[in-house]
Amino acid sequence: MTMNFDAQGFDGPKAWDTPGTRRAFRIRTARHLAKSLGWVALWWATLFVTLLLPVEASLPMAVVLVLIGLMACLALGRLALGWRMRRILTVYPWRRQSGAVRITKGKDAVFVLPDPDTPEKTVSLKVSAGLFRTWSHEALKQYDEELWYAGDPRFACVVARPPGLSGLGYLAQPTAYNPRTSPRRKGLSPEARRRARAIGARVAD
Repeated sequence: MTMNFDAQGFDGPKAWDTPGTRRAFRIRTARHLAKSLGWVALWWATLFVTLLLPVEASLPMAVVLVLIGLMACLALGRLALGWRMRRILTVYPWRRQSGAVRITKGKDAVFVLPDPDTPEKTVSLKVSAGLFRTWSHEALKQYDEELWYAGDPRFACVVARPPGLSGLGYLAQPTAYNPRTSPRRKGLSPEARRRARAIGARVAD
């Protein structure tokens, strides 16, 4: 299958039909499913132990239960994102971009990608460092050297790093799915609007 990774816009075979994509998606799903089940099982096991302990041990164990519950929710949330990722992969082709990663002073990761309708312009997608994660140039080195991405950076993208499409990840603009924000209205071609709606993103009429 011929793949013109260097072209911009929406030309090319869908990422889902590209060799290696489905395998990478299955691996990601299996990994996050295992993590989710592990955290949920640990929460129940911790709850069982807590019920066997003296009353004075309840407070510290309650803190442990809350932390494990938080990790379980985060893991389940990452697993659920697979649904959106699959929709993106079945709508957009893969593209290739080098030198696309920036690290802010706050240790957030910023992916700078071309605007599909105006390739000379760029769009930024930020991944916050968060409470349990900090980004570094070393951690994102392979993404920066040759990033594969599918999607529209004005809405949402799936990113991966070669070889073998490892490190499959998800990036989205705050306005893409959050009903409390104003949806994007300007600078969108009819094809960009059609594809954005196909992945469930919010687009103004």
